[in-house]
Amino acid sequence: MRRSVRRILRDVRERRNLDAYVIAVVAIVFAVLTLVGEAVAEQYRWAAILAGMGVLLHRITVPDRSRLPLGDRADFESHPLRDRLRDAREVWLFAPSGINLLSETNCEIIRRTVLSRPDGVFRVVLLDPEELHAVDLATRQLDAGLEFPLQNLPASIATALDRLAAMTDWHVAGRVEYATFSYNPGFSLLAVNPAGGDGTVIVEPHGVGNRATDNRMHLELTRRAHGYWYHYWIEQFERIWDSSRVLSRQHGE
Repeated sequence: MRRSVRRILRDVRERRNLDAYVIAVVAIVFAVLTLVGEAVAEQYRWAAILAGMGVLLHRITVPDRSRLPLGDRADFESHPLRDRLRDAREVWLFAPSGINLLSETNCEIIRRTVLSRPDGVFRVVLLDPEELHAVDLATRQLDAGLEFPLQNLPASIATALDRLAAMTDWHVAGRVEYATFSYNPGFSLLAVNPAGGDGTVIVEPHGVGNRATDNRMHLELTRRAHGYWYHYWIEQFERIWDSSRVLSRQHGE
């Protein structure tokens, strides 16, 4: 019962299934009034019944939004980062090196969008280069495990950390926070507006043995359509951040 109440309250906060809840409340009210007498005219009872049937039929014909949207990196790149971050106020990134997202072009996009806002936050966690055994294992998985490798993980981590350090010195309204984590849990994650009603999280499982990084599966979840698993992956990032070695939280630190 408590779980159902929490689910309903979460749906209402996130403006999901509101049509069904409104009809359900109306139906319950009419049912109670009918039990205590003829307080509700017959035409209104029929109106409530037909409205409920209409909502039911509508929801049957609506595509299943809970179906997990799967693709590869090409699907992710078909929606440009500039468009994804146009209204973003908070962006989280976890990746062993993050070098693909932290390209010079993308860093400029982040500066012009998220970091241009006073409440903008760009929070990043990378693999700790001082954890040599973890870096070695991740290199074997991410570089040596590719049929056509193009990058060197230790060098990519160093480059990404240098770029993040430079970004903390930018004179921008928002702030950059970055940290390092002690091992690679086997996935990369990008979250846009994680606390917002329009939040999106993209997860890339690394797997074992890929032709190239572009062939890895991408799982894109939204708060509205995939509530449970969306919150699961957001909590994964929060756990990683809480267990990381924070290197910078704001300009000048």
